[in-house]
Amino acid sequence: MFVEQAIEKCYRNQTPHGFVYELMADFPAFEGHFEGHPLLPAVCQISFCSSAASRLLNKPVEVKAIKKAKFISPALPGILIEVKLSERPDGWYLAELTDLTQHKRMSQLLMQFSERVQ
Repeated sequence: MFVEQAIEKCYRNQTPHGFVYELMADFPAFEGHFEGHPLLPAVCQISFCSSAASRLLNKPVEVKAIKKAKFISPALPGILIEVKLSERPDGWYLAELTDLTQHKRMSQLLMQFSERVQ
């Protein structure tokens, strides 16, 4: 299964602050990252941002560039993730991922998106 399809299955709802995804224990990325100690890979956190941006902008987008990335706390199975995107005047988006289950910030990225050609 493609990562994008797995992420779409995780989507739960939109809040006034962002988009909520449920990270179930059977999420495919946990299978090999890491055996016995599942941890959501950074590339999947970036993909969650892309999914949220597609919903926010109402069109399919992909990551064009990442200027800064800060991974603060691990994303583990069984949590709710909120992805908040704030557009800046320079066209970059500040993406903040929060573990709603433990009320902890997971990561913060400064990124740009471009429309995905299908």
